[in-house]
Amino acid sequence: MNLKQRILKLIEAQKYTYEDLAKYLNISEVELDQAFDTNTIEIRTLELISKELRIPLYSFFRDPNMGFDYSQEPFYTTNIWGDNEIDNRRIIASLQLEISKLKLDIFEKDALIKKLQQELTKK
Repeated sequence: MNLKQRILKLIEAQKYTYEDLAKYLNISEVELDQAFDTNTIEIRTLELISKELRIPLYSFFRDPNMGFDYSQEPFYTTNIWGDNEIDNRRIIASLQLEISKLKLDIFEKDALIKKLQQELTKK
C-alpha cells in the first residue's frame, strides 16, 4: 500500500473527503494526486496533512514492519519551543546519572556487608 492509499484510508475512517483535504491544503485534487503519483509531495504538505488528520508526522516515514524500542526515549517527544524543556532534559539526565552511581555504590556496600558477615560467622 502506498502513501496515498494509506492517507485515503485515514480520511475515510475520519469521515473526511479527499476534496476536503485538498481544500485544507489550498491545492487542487489534481495537484495533490500529481504530488502523490510522482513522489514529490513536500514535507510541509505532509506536516499539514498530519495536523489535519491528527497523526504524527513521523508515521509517514516509519517502516510499517519496524517496532519501537520502548526502553529508549522517543525522539519525537522533545518540545523545542518550551521555555524550560531543554534545561529540564539536562537536569533529568544529570539526575539519572547520579541515581545510577548511587545504585552502584549501594551494590558495592551490600557486597562488602555480606563479605564482612561471612567473615564474622567463620570466627
